[in-house]
Amino acid sequence: MSEKAEVITESVVVQWMRDMGLSPNARSDARANWVYEVQYPATGMIHYGVANSRATPRAVTIACRMTPSPEQATAFRNLKDEAKRDFWRKLRAALHREFVEFQIEGAPFNECPVSFQVSSVRYDDGLSLDSFARTLSSVHKACIDGCAVFEEELGVVATVK
Repeated sequence: MSEKAEVITESVVVQWMRDMGLSPNARSDARANWVYEVQYPATGMIHYGVANSRATPRAVTIACRMTPSPEQATAFRNLKDEAKRDFWRKLRAALHREFVEFQIEGAPFNECPVSFQVSSVRYDDGLSLDSFARTLSSVHKACIDGCAVFEEELGVVATVK
């Protein structure tokens, strides 16, 4: 059995982000060896976190979090009960896909989600510039589709971090 002894290096991942035309900005987080924030695509409005967790030093996590606007929360409260259930079903369906995980914060069906997070973890034995770019793209598409549910169902633009 062959094991890869290397851990992901910060400089390699930062260079990949630059190769993709992105401008990584270093952030701090006590739970991580390193964290960067990037906008993807490079001229986009959505910010993504790219991190190497202390708990999983052989992995890179890419994540995005969306918080509904106060107007969206108000619009959700004004929905009928069945429409609230449909909203939650549509949101879960939009976020559920291969290669990404999602978490929705809030009480299902009764209240507007407080936020949702989409993330994906790639380990060093399967990580390359190509797989990193595809993973960022997968997280991006799920986040965009989740935001679309808010905009289509509640009629107001979402806030994405």
